[in-house]
Amino acid sequence: FRARRCVMTKLKLDLVCQVAVVVPDLEKGLEQVRTLFGIDESSVSFGESLELIRSGRLEPQIYNGVRGEYAYHQVNFFMGGMDIEMFAPVEGSTGDPISDFLKEHGPGIHHLNIRLANREEGLRFLEEELKKVPLLEGHFLGRHFAYFDMREELGITFEVGSRVVGPRASMAQAEITALLQ
Repeated sequence: FRARRCVMTKLKLDLVCQVAVVVPDLEKGLEQVRTLFGIDESSVSFGESLELIRSGRLEPQIYNGVRGEYAYHQVNFFMGGMDIEMFAPVEGSTGDPISDFLKEHGPGIHHLNIRLANREEGLRFLEEELKKVPLLEGHFLGRHFAYFDMREELGITFEVGSRVVGPRASMAQAEITALLQ
């Protein structure tokens, strides 16, 4: 390997908060994870996007530039110190972020949820310098999230969240800072 020149980091990764996967059937996917790895059962929470929108917890999202109420199921749980988010399409749904992903890629990792120490600067860099338009964008519990498709460059989509999710969500900022040192 040749010595590499120093490169200014544009996205200051602070924390990987979550791994999200897409499966064709939520119940079967969750049971498979339980069998293979076990999960923290007290952490399991189910959601359905349309129900979350109607309750006011999730705003209609912008997917591929179109604002809408996209239907999908999700479950979140803790496993191995990480928050796992598992999505599955609503039967018969099309044209939404989950059914489209499953159709194009099959089951697998959908995105990593990351927290940036330089969130606003990082978002500007992605959008203005890299010309990345958020694949999916919205607000959950009043907090902004944006998904950036970096599959061509890195083989993954990143969700740049504005909050910590998972087991670390209940930690004080000082505890999170200590983990990162």
